[in-house]
Amino acid sequence: MGKTLSFATIGALLLVGPVFGHAKLLSTTPAAEAQLGLAPTSLTLTFNENVRLAVLKLSTGGHEIPLTIDHGSAAAPSVTIALPPLTAGKYEVQWSALTPSDGHVVKGGYSFTVR
Repeated sequence: MGKTLSFATIGALLLVGPVFGHAKLLSTTPAAEAQLGLAPTSLTLTFNENVRLAVLKLSTGGHEIPLTIDHGSAAAPSVTIALPPLTAGKYEVQWSALTPSDGHVVKGGYSFTVR
């Protein structure tokens, strides 16, 4: 009986395991480390599951650029934010997102350059 219980427990953990995974950032537009000839008009973060964007900060030269985030929008695997006109420079993006299905917060950052 002990072995049956162990196999049953292992089987249950294998079935439940994916539910406890965290959202993962799959891609960004502009891409991380991109060298752009034209300034982007929006920024898109794409995840492997639905998220709600909690924080999005864009900065250049130590100065934060104000962005408008709709915190009331429905959870989705892709989030797009309009950008103000950007000048030449290196831009740092910091983000955090909540996964409504499990309540986990994921965060990260990357940069891109407008030439």
